[in-house]
Amino acid sequence: MKPWALVLSGGGGRGLVYVGVFKALAHLGLTPSFVAGTSIGAILGGLYCAGMSPRELDSFVREEFELRDYLEGITFKLGDGAFFRFLQAQEALNHLSRGKGIDSGKKILETLKKFTKGKRFEDASPPFACNAADLLTGKEVVLDSGPLAEGIRASMSVPGIFTPVSIPPYLLVDGGILNNLPVRIARKRGYQRVIAINCSPVTPVKPEDLPTGISVFFRALAVAGNDRPMDPKWDTPDLEIRIPQKHSEFDFSQKEELIDLGERTILKGESLLRQVLTAWHFPRRPSPKVFEYSP
Repeated sequence: MKPWALVLSGGGGRGLVYVGVFKALAHLGLTPSFVAGTSIGAILGGLYCAGMSPRELDSFVREEFELRDYLEGITFKLGDGAFFRFLQAQEALNHLSRGKGIDSGKKILETLKKFTKGKRFEDASPPFACNAADLLTGKEVVLDSGPLAEGIRASMSVPGIFTPVSIPPYLLVDGGILNNLPVRIARKRGYQRVIAINCSPVTPVKPEDLPTGISVFFRALAVAGNDRPMDPKWDTPDLEIRIPQKHSEFDFSQKEELIDLGERTILKGESLLRQVLTAWHFPRRPSPKVFEYSP
């Protein structure tokens, strides 16, 4: 099989499907030659390329991962009732009024260092890159050198929630703001076969689908990252696998359901996936082939 690249979109908690994606690809004997991602796609893609097996990713997310454990705010650990939500909002506003984000991201960075084992991008296998948005220039930045944990931390730095990451000469935030499906990273490296997994495709919603401020915030980020000029030569994958969901991007509680959804989606799309990866000649199209699994 010829070399191929896997591209993982951002999408917050929805991106837990990627654990199932990696499990299914391993089951099918399909190993990407290169991985690119943004935000949650950078986290799980980066951990995979740092050496965590699909089984290890699955075990970690199902048995150990709890978002609150990686946040610094005291009130986030207290409870979920109305009173605690009030305290959480007050704490968040205090942080925003005094700093550049609700959470400094230090605990998450230390966790990323632990699970990437201190590796650099240059050590990743398969090779890995992620993107981020530079607040100083307004440009997309591709991260493919230096400490892996630091690059991932920059790519997942949701504005207002996590403080920006300074990697001179840049001040970086979540890459999904400018490009939530960074196919271009793979194309620029010469990959002729690119499979993109989109866990948070932008589709029309109803007003009742945006009941909270956080849902409006994430929807605004998704729209911003989606509505940009697309160059078919660089931005179009050969196959886009869409996994639409109703869960909020900030909901990390449906771990088992999302992992299983990712696994089922890849297994259902196996025939099309193999068709794309084994084709001798796959002409570039203005829009990609799309597989969308609706359970």
